[in-house]
Formats: sequence, C-alpha cells, structure tokens
Amino acid sequence: MKKDSKTKQRVKDERTRTWAFVAYPESMPENWRAVLDELCVPWACSPLHDKDVNETTGELKKAHYHFVLSFEGPKSYEQVKAITDKLKATIPQKCMSIRGAVRYMAHLDNPEKAQYSISNIVTGMGFDVEDALKLSVTEEEDVLDEMCAFIEDNWIVEFCDFNSYVRKERKEWRTILRHNCFFISQIIKSQRHKEIKARQQEQI
Repeated sequence: MKKDSKTKQRVKDERTRTWAFVAYPESMPENWRAVLDELCVPWACSPLHDKDVNETTGELKKAHYHFVLSFEGPKSYEQVKAITDKLKATIPQKCMSIRGAVRYMAHLDNPEKAQYSISNIVTGMGFDVEDALKLSVTEEEDVLDEMCAFIEDNWIVEFCDFNSYVRKERKEWRTILRHNCFFISQIIKSQRHKEIKARQQEQI
C-alpha cells in the first residue's frame, strides 16, 4: 500500500506544460472565462458535448466541456488542480498532445461518435486552434495522397466539384486544399484531359 501511495504521489508531482480537464456546465461558475483569462495562459474549451452516448448502455452522457490549458513552463498537478477546483471541474490530466486534445474536442478522429464543429471551440489568451491542428509535413503529404486517390477513384474533373465535396463532407481537408489549390487543380485538370483523350481514342 505504501508503495502504491508513493507511486501515485510521484505521478502527481510530475510536471508538464499542457493539462486537460472536463467540466459540467451546471457546476461551472458564471465567470469561468474570467477565471481562465486571469491566469494569462492560452486555453481552449470544446463545444458542449451534449450528444455523446455511453457505449455500454446506449444512454446519453451528461453534457460536458473539454478544456486544455497550455502553460509556458511545466506545472505540477497541485498547481493545476487549484485552477480546476475554482472551476468546479474534474481533476486535471496530463495532456500528451495539444493537437490530439483539440481534435478530440470535435471528435475528428472518432467518426463513430457524435461530431462537433471546430468553429464552436472557444479560446482565450491567444490559443490558436488552427495552429494546434497543423499537420506535420509527412502527415500533410499523406492527406494529399488520400485526396489525389479520391480524385482518381471518383473521376473528379472539375475543381468546383471537389471543393464542394470537401466543404460538405470532408471539412478536415479544407485547410490543406486551400494551401495546395494549384497542385490539386493540376491533378484535376490532368484527369479531365485524360478523360477527353480517352473519348477521342474511342471515336477513332
């Protein structure tokens, strides 16, 4: 028992820059934004998760918010818990990835779960959602490959059609599309020329 107690204490004493926690709207103080802003620490709050379902029972989970705090330097569990206590929130958890935490706020990587809009994420003290969601070079290349494969598999020959699809069905592609418009438009243009050439060959 003593060993377990020491282990738990050591875990709590470990410091990190980024912490996450959950809070319930009926418990949070009305001035919760002011409480966070007074810390002068970048923070983000998810849209209200009011459509999450318990996978075991199929019942709706209690509506809640997911929060992330991003400090300039490492903070201890006790330091952050003093903050979550003021917000009447759950105990803080070490956050291994800001990007992962922000993506989870909208369930971007969990299509089986209720989906929430990134645009409804609330931030303060300079927290940049777009910056938090930036992909690594390798990840961006993988997404571009996926986009090209979709264009080829579905024989997309007009940029406007692909853009419309991305806006409506694959919103996670929007930023990459807008940053790579010329490349994608050339792929689509080449596809269109390939189709025209194939039709001309059929007529010979």
